Amino acid sequence: MIACAHAEADEESLKDSFAEQIAGSESVTDFVRDGNELTFSGTDGKGGAAVWKVRIESSLVEPNAYDEEMPFQGRIASEWIADGEVVEYLGNMTALPQEFLDRGIGQECWAFWIEAERRWDW
Repeated sequence: MIACAHAEADEESLKDSFAEQIAGSESVTDFVRDGNELTFSGTDGKGGAAVWKVRIESSLVEPNAYDEEMPFQGRIASEWIADGEVVEYLGNMTALPQEFLDRGIGQECWAFWIEAERRWDW
């Protein structure tokens, strides 16, 4: 809990939070993070399981001038690979399993920094 009290709205905390969102998914097991690369087993979205690799390609944190309670917004762009095959992303269309999308994460996703709680909200 002490580490949470000192959290800052920066790219590293954004990437940490993104990784935690994935790791906290119900079907995810064997989660490993190595820098900007995440590997794990989880649902394939079709009733089976897949071995996943997610590469964080870019991250950005910028001020959100319109909301004092959420003074920063963050963006993560990532590549998702299931069983060696890239999961295509076409703008707002994705073939990622709904479990991940329901947690607010995907190939391109946004989060807001909740100042009072010192954490990212997806």
